[in-house]
Amino acid sequence: MSGEDTSGRRDHARGESRHHAEAGQLGSSRLRPQEYRRFLRRVGFGALIPGAGLIAAGRRVSGWLVLTGFVLVVAGAAVYFARAGGVGLIRLGTDPERIERIAFGLLGLAVVWLLLAVISLYVLQPAGLRAMQRLTAAFVVLVVMSVVVSPLSLGSRYAFTQRDFIESVFADEEEQHSLTIPKDATEDDPWAGQPRVNVLILGADSGDNRDGTRTDTVMVASINTETGDTALFSLPRNLQYTPMPEGPLREAYPDGYHGEPEAEYWLSSMYRNVPAEFPEYFEGIKDPGAEAMKLVVGEALGLDISYYVMVNLQGFQTLVDALGGVEIDVPYRIPTGTKKLAWGGCSEPSNWIEKGENQHLDGYHALWFARARCGPPPVDDDYERMRRQRCVIGAIAQQFNPFNVLRRYQQLASAAEDTMSTDIGRGRLDDFAELALKVQDAGIRSLPFTNEIVEYHDPDYDLIRDFVEESLDPPDDDERVRTPEGVATPDGEATPEGEATPEGEATPEGEATPEGEETPEGEETPGDTAPDESGGAQAISEVC
Repeated sequence: MSGEDTSGRRDHARGESRHHAEAGQLGSSRLRPQEYRRFLRRVGFGALIPGAGLIAAGRRVSGWLVLTGFVLVVAGAAVYFARAGGVGLIRLGTDPERIERIAFGLLGLAVVWLLLAVISLYVLQPAGLRAMQRLTAAFVVLVVMSVVVSPLSLGSRYAFTQRDFIESVFADEEEQHSLTIPKDATEDDPWAGQPRVNVLILGADSGDNRDGTRTDTVMVASINTETGDTALFSLPRNLQYTPMPEGPLREAYPDGYHGEPEAEYWLSSMYRNVPAEFPEYFEGIKDPGAEAMKLVVGEALGLDISYYVMVNLQGFQTLVDALGGVEIDVPYRIPTGTKKLAWGGCSEPSNWIEKGENQHLDGYHALWFARARCGPPPVDDDYERMRRQRCVIGAIAQQFNPFNVLRRYQQLASAAEDTMSTDIGRGRLDDFAELALKVQDAGIRSLPFTNEIVEYHDPDYDLIRDFVEESLDPPDDDERVRTPEGVATPDGEATPEGEATPEGEATPEGEATPEGEETPEGEETPGDTAPDESGGAQAISEVC
């Protein structure tokens, strides 16, 4: 046998030996089930807690640095929120610049957290992982990170939405011109020394079948800036002879806003008609109609109205739906879908809102509850409609809780952006948000100027102003007196015929039963059918 043959056989034997050795090593490197499960636990823990995966992989210095930084960030945020309290958080959420920083911060935190989870997965991988095992580990990281990243991403999205909502709805003070907003308001004194801030609330009714915008809902919220005590005044849409503020408007209409045709001089028409008649007076104002309404309504009530909020009534439906509906006590059957016919009467209703307590109404039915005025009595009474509107506002205010807002924030912000306008500036937004907390604690009293107080075609504005003044500083119950017609006198003096009688005694006009005595079965007391506005502002909860 030659030497070459002997050498070849030796090389072949050594090659086979190496092949079998490598095969044996590969088989022994495959992870046992308990080792693989341990790996998955480390991967999941490393994704959940930044830095933990690096520590488990032996990268202790970098791992502890990451983990320490994470703990410091969480602790710092917790301390900040604890010290800020509810008021501080409100102020944080009403500053567009701070909100934007929060949005980018949450987004950046989510990206960094995800990147650390991927790095942890990479450095923790042992040798011998099969493709399916790698895929399973990646899936574990994905599931864990979804629990972490989803809230951060959602918070960032909410923050961007809040920033866009504030910038689109609330005015920039530097670009805003107004005849009514206090010029001397500061951060330390946002209400310019006024004990109350008065806000005009308008419900605008506009559409393809309407000639311009008419403010069929006119209310004023007068809010005590210290306590949050709020009085809500509601004026009828067809109020006439509205007094004008000093200057060219009063010179043109010294006896109040009146002319022909009569409907063009109703209070509801002044939003459109007054700026059209006096364009120079309202030059440079973004919404001259709202500015005119602040001036004339303030003159009628004897109040300085600084701000306004206007909601399109069709958009009101969207807002209520975004809140998930509202619960209201429905005092009688109310038709939906009715309208006045050209030859008189009303069209057939598409449906009915049935009488009952704590009725849950969606946006469509809440809108008809507030707006319906074509139907059987008392639906066809404009004053009764005013009462229903204040009940809707009161119900929404009571049910407007932070949890509800958070759950439906995207829908609410979108609906408000499309349907609401205001001249409340961004710099005052945090002050109003803080004031809203006080209002919820203090409650709302309401006074609609119905026909029990004022005749819309011949109103006594001195009496209206006296009622407003009394409602803002209401007397004690034992000091309240009434005239024979049931109207409280502003100076506290009673006419001889209307003197307050001792408790339980009946006056001939009042037909009150003695104390503790019930009325005959089947008969209603005067307050059972409708609230009585003649005594001044009442808590909404008492009349709705």
